Amino acid sequence: MSATEETPPIPETPPGAAREVVLRTEGLTKRYGVRTAVNNLALEVRRGDVFGLLGPNGSGKTTTLRMLLGLVWPLAGSISLFGENMASTASRRAALKRIGAIVEQPSFYPFLTGPENLHGIATFAGMPDNATTRARVSAVLEQVGLAERDKDSYRKYSLGMKQRLGIAAALLNSPDMMILDEPTNGLDPAGMVEVRALIGQLATSGVTVMLASHLLHEVQQVCTRVAILKEGNLLAQGAVSDLLATSSGVVIGFADAEQLPRAAGALLQARDAGAVWLRDVRYVLPEPGAWTPPGGWLLRVDASGDHSGEINALLAGQGIYAAELRRSEGNLEQYFLALTGATNGMTAPASAAAAPAMPQGGQA
Repeated sequence: MSATEETPPIPETPPGAAREVVLRTEGLTKRYGVRTAVNNLALEVRRGDVFGLLGPNGSGKTTTLRMLLGLVWPLAGSISLFGENMASTASRRAALKRIGAIVEQPSFYPFLTGPENLHGIATFAGMPDNATTRARVSAVLEQVGLAERDKDSYRKYSLGMKQRLGIAAALLNSPDMMILDEPTNGLDPAGMVEVRALIGQLATSGVTVMLASHLLHEVQQVCTRVAILKEGNLLAQGAVSDLLATSSGVVIGFADAEQLPRAAGALLQARDAGAVWLRDVRYVLPEPGAWTPPGGWLLRVDASGDHSGEINALLAGQGIYAAELRRSEGNLEQYFLALTGATNGMTAPASAAAAPAMPQGGQA
């Protein structure tokens, strides 16, 4: 698998088609001493999802995955996998046989080849040493793009190849669902592309994927649905497209810094006068590498991009002319920052007064 390959598109469910819920949690809670790691968590993962469990380090992602896999026991709440209650030992064992997982960095023997390592894992898992198992090892190596490196020892693998071998090991039992904890953590850009492409291929083949990550940009490129956690609490859950639709807008820049607060005042006045499509206006800093106007700030209008023409006409009617006016599609990072209020000085409320001073360390 080359680093230049694009992630395969995730197939969408036909309109009106119902999808089976393969994982449901209700009231899931876990405490360590006085610290609540996961609080009253309600999740729903459907067959065919690439489901992202998102949040900063310490938000409860790994603890949640460990509870799902029976590695730690919840203080309260319930877990249902494939329609079976995980409180039952027999049901839990049956459900876990249908899951492949990587919760920590997988370990392999460095001087053994990929196939040799997988044969060892198959033996430890109780798979018979026969032609069927050997064929399965070959199949998963082909699936993760390592078949052509079957003579190389593990120590010669790149970080991305090592992660893909870990995924191959989790695929040995032909799981219906894969659970991956920070699958691209520590990888270089090429390794991230490799693993992201593999996740897309798994989804295309019909495997439900649940992954935990704090890399919001990476997750946005592969996940169909997400849940966002902070300090063990669920902040939002839903289809990525639905969540991002609420954070799209229009970004405006001015060659004359004095026009920036004038434009902010004009837009806020239009909102207050009844332009219900214009929800809010904020000062924002340009994205890294983008054009930086005099004064450093842009305006971000919380309105559908379909109203770009109206915004331009409204400003032009007052002699205010933009040097840049473009749609701003939502992204998970912006959505998360808005959801948690953690703007890190990247935005500021707009008003008719002068734009704020540049934050320390901001773009000049």
